[in-house]
Amino acid sequence: FDYYHHSKPSTKVGNFMVTGSWLGGEGRYAWNDYVHSNTFDPVFTSLGEDFYITIGRESFTKKVLSQHDAVLIINPDNPKVVPQIPVITDAEIKNVRDFVYRGGSLMVMINAGGIDRTSEDFESVQLRKLVRSFGLDWNNDDTHYSDVEIGATHPYFYDVPVFHYGAGCTIQILPGAEQPETLMEVASDAGYPDRHIKGPGMVLVRHGKGKMILVGDAGSWTGNMSRPWAENDRILKQLFMYLKPDNGAVMPQYPVDKSMEYDVTISGLQAIPNANSISQIPKEGYEMFKPRERTNMPYLEGTAKLVLTNKAVSADQSLNMEAAVSGFKWFNKLVSDTVQRIRFVSSRQGKVSNIDVNGKAAAWLAPEMSSAVALTPVEGIRPGDKWLSQEWLRIPVLDGTSVSPVRNLELEVTYVRDEMMNGIKCRLYRSADELWLNDLNIKAGDLLPDAIMNRVGGSHFKFFNERGGKLLFKKEQWVDVRTGVVIKARNQSRILAWIEDTRKKVDLSNADKDNSMILSLAQIITLDLKK
Repeated sequence: FDYYHHSKPSTKVGNFMVTGSWLGGEGRYAWNDYVHSNTFDPVFTSLGEDFYITIGRESFTKKVLSQHDAVLIINPDNPKVVPQIPVITDAEIKNVRDFVYRGGSLMVMINAGGIDRTSEDFESVQLRKLVRSFGLDWNNDDTHYSDVEIGATHPYFYDVPVFHYGAGCTIQILPGAEQPETLMEVASDAGYPDRHIKGPGMVLVRHGKGKMILVGDAGSWTGNMSRPWAENDRILKQLFMYLKPDNGAVMPQYPVDKSMEYDVTISGLQAIPNANSISQIPKEGYEMFKPRERTNMPYLEGTAKLVLTNKAVSADQSLNMEAAVSGFKWFNKLVSDTVQRIRFVSSRQGKVSNIDVNGKAAAWLAPEMSSAVALTPVEGIRPGDKWLSQEWLRIPVLDGTSVSPVRNLELEVTYVRDEMMNGIKCRLYRSADELWLNDLNIKAGDLLPDAIMNRVGGSHFKFFNERGGKLLFKKEQWVDVRTGVVIKARNQSRILAWIEDTRKKVDLSNADKDNSMILSLAQIITLDLKK
């Protein structure tokens, strides 16, 4: 983060406080200033776990640049306002361009222009020379404080309904720009009389092996990250992933009308002691596994064929996907003799949304669609990288043939490593966690059949403790490095809960409590792409 061309806080308040200026640009967008609303401390806090951030207090020499993967320039100070801060030199511009050409990344964040924005003024002559050398420029306009609706199918950002563009400008893409990509379109605030201001607010271009990103607003990442109706923090983390040097990780490639067939297998196993009243609940369609002579463990098996097809590509680069489900069986019993369909949308990155189903077999398999398509956030991911994604997670229940409840969770996805799967080099993505059931808003009634919970006189079953127990899960995807297509997906989950029968006296010992209350429900679902 360049603070050689940008001043640190120097405005004194009373005897003990130093902060950025409230009248001019001096000391704004700095660090370790928890007083001013226009500081970058929220950025450092947000990115600190995933990036090693340094505070740059030297000029852009070749030696300094060689020690970093990315450089961020934020509103370099205008010498008319802060004369003691050096201006970016021509030599520095050449060094930065060479740094990007060799594979480094550069991000420049500026602010709105115009006579109403003098307090956000920045050095524009040399900075414009640098920015224009990459085929970009900025307009001296002002969107004012504008909310941007992202939408579920956005090609560059995901899981964000609203982003707040904190009074920024729009960006020009010049003829010399190399492979320009508009990451986000912005427009004037709805309450601003002049609504004609609209255009790119974030643009990425290439230069040699590297990339440059111009962002028309620095204020989006300061106090505006506290706006409770917007998700600027999530956008920030996703935006900074684009600074990672490219590693050739391709987005999911699904040519229109080309089908991919998966074999689906389902297995489930229950462990319920005989002393537990739940063991007496009928389990139609199950078979029994007998590890010991007097022990019966109900288990379930299912198979199906799933054919995935991209039906069309939308203007925002999202894919209109269809999954045709056929031959769905529990053991050898066919669920339906017709093909049932799951329709959904996949963004350019592979984010699944807008799921629509017809039929019970399709409804049962619908939560697996986000496993059939892999979310790949940027081309620059490497083994060990992590990103967040809100995903639907299936909850194992006593009657596994019924459509299960699902919960929407924010999962941390890890790119674990590259490995071979079915003779194909793949990227392994994994999410895993163990969570208290009450944190997922799961109650005993969610696990047991409706007929048991809705009986006349009320149910006899409730969690022994308000936490209920735990859900353990692991989601894995093996993604073809050449095409971004899922070669194999496997979802494993298990619930371990203590459910009290209120008709019985609670036992004193933990061993007896386990014998009369414990419930284990395990489930494994796999999707294998047929060669």
